[in-house]
Amino acid sequence: MRIVAIAAVTAAVMAGVAGALAGCGSSASPPDAIGPCWPDTVGPAKGTATLGTGRAAFEDMPDMLPLEYGAQAGFDLVANVRMSGLDPGDPASIISPTNPRTRIRAFFADTNIPLNYDANCPFREAYVPSATGDYQMAMGVAIVFEICWRSDRLIGQRIRVDLELEDDTNGYTSDSKTVTAAAPSSPYPIDQDSPGCMH
Repeated sequence: MRIVAIAAVTAAVMAGVAGALAGCGSSASPPDAIGPCWPDTVGPAKGTATLGTGRAAFEDMPDMLPLEYGAQAGFDLVANVRMSGLDPGDPASIISPTNPRTRIRAFFADTNIPLNYDANCPFREAYVPSATGDYQMAMGVAIVFEICWRSDRLIGQRIRVDLELEDDTNGYTSDSKTVTAAAPSSPYPIDQDSPGCMH
């Protein structure tokens, strides 16, 4: 399972390597190699992106989205993205500074409380051509919740999933979907009276 929290750290490290290879101070050096992992001010609007789900290929986001119970002993949801009008990057190179930055975060829709509290940074990954003539992620990603969010706090709740996407020209687009969390299809612990996460 690819975990976004880990992927974000890995992507930042690899992006730093790419910046070093491109030369210190080079305009090709990605922003997260020389400053905050996500800028306070985003770039100009460019292209479109659609947030969906699906591990092997992009699927439209359903109203009811089954969660997964993962190896981290917690829950996640699977996200995928389809986009057009932005630089898709280089699928042959995971360290290419042209690979766009994708940030996906999840919140309780009614309270805006984050489910992946520490997921402030994007992951950097190229997009691949899709059957519809645009681009999509090569595989879906798991948006991993903090393990203090247990089944009694999640299943049946409305969750807002926010996508932000920025390419190597600083072109920016976003999308947001609200789903109702459904029970995983595989076994998971049924919790009761869990306290939830405290920050």
